[in-house]
Amino acid sequence: MVEKLDYAQQAKWPQTSGQQQSPIALTVKAGQEIEAADLLEWQVPYYGETLSDEGNNLQLAGRGFAKLDHRNYRFVQMHLHTPAEHTIEGQQPAMEWHFVHENSLGQKAVVAVTAVLGKENPQLNQILAAFVPKTAVPLPETILLTSLLPTRGLIYRYVGSLTTPPLSEGVEWFVAAEPVTISAAQLAQYRELFPQDNNRELQPLNQRPVMGYNLGDGSPEQPEY
Repeated sequence: MVEKLDYAQQAKWPQTSGQQQSPIALTVKAGQEIEAADLLEWQVPYYGETLSDEGNNLQLAGRGFAKLDHRNYRFVQMHLHTPAEHTIEGQQPAMEWHFVHENSLGQKAVVAVTAVLGKENPQLNQILAAFVPKTAVPLPETILLTSLLPTRGLIYRYVGSLTTPPLSEGVEWFVAAEPVTISAAQLAQYRELFPQDNNRELQPLNQRPVMGYNLGDGSPEQPEY
């Protein structure tokens, strides 16, 4: 377990740079999306293998491989933010799932999926059932995460930073407009474990471009698990 971040004191967090920070308010003008069914290619199933308490969050380390804009990345870990860190067309969803990736050069890319209240989420049920506070433990059974990954709809893409210290920049972001669902009971259970909001405040865009890529209705070339 790492030292708990104080989200009420974000202005005091150590920061290495400040012109391309995350999260941001995401918006794309209607009709200006780029058709790109092969922007995100999930090459093998994604599995969560080790669950840890990160102080004001939980983290699920695992394995998986993808091509993000035709470049190879490996999946490192997934963690949650409540409420969502990015806003999407002015809306702030209840939760945001960050799938953190790294390539052979150590460059990071994050695929972010938001969650709204609705049907119960089976993967979140598995995560909450396995979570043990103040520990980092291998899971008795791996959790299959592939169905949470975006395969259709609009993807917002921009260059930003990590949203926790050291807030390093040069992170490539792919944020899915289409959310997954979680139930109100699941959100309440997560909030019992982590009552403090753990979303970083929105950061200035600073003239960065935000691109919109449309994956279509789901590429048949991407495997389903």
